[in-house]
Amino acid sequence: MTVVAGLGVEVDVPPGWEAAIFRRDPHGEATTHAVVHLGNFPLPPDRGDFGSGAVDVMTHDDVLLVLLEYSPDSAGTVLFAEAGPPASVEPADFSTSTLQRSIPGHAGIQRFFTAAGRPFCFYAVIGAAPRADVLVPAVNEGLCRVSIGPWSGG
Repeated sequence: MTVVAGLGVEVDVPPGWEAAIFRRDPHGEATTHAVVHLGNFPLPPDRGDFGSGAVDVMTHDDVLLVLLEYSPDSAGTVLFAEAGPPASVEPADFSTSTLQRSIPGHAGIQRFFTAAGRPFCFYAVIGAAPRADVLVPAVNEGLCRVSIGPWSGG
């Protein structure tokens, strides 16, 4: 079993999957926040926060999960009112219009929530919208392996 942990987030990485937890260089901002990428395919080293770079190399069998933390003052606001990440998602939750960038065949889901006092966006992409019934169980497998705890880094 491989566990990737950092910044108050822990991922029990499923066999054959890859995970990364990191923060961007602030580039003049006061602080940056946690970014988590989890995929059932090799993650390219150069990826955007919402998985650009990774979604470009996904095949019809691939799924990518992203957790992106927002500023602490967003915690509990209307957008982030949901308590915790979704326990599971359904194939009907995925849409081609939810993608950060439209890629033929891909579908995505986006949900906002607060966990451990921290606001996050959960974003997932599946490599083939017509195969949602087959791919969404993998998304749920990844979701159930992520734990979010408090973190007060700056």
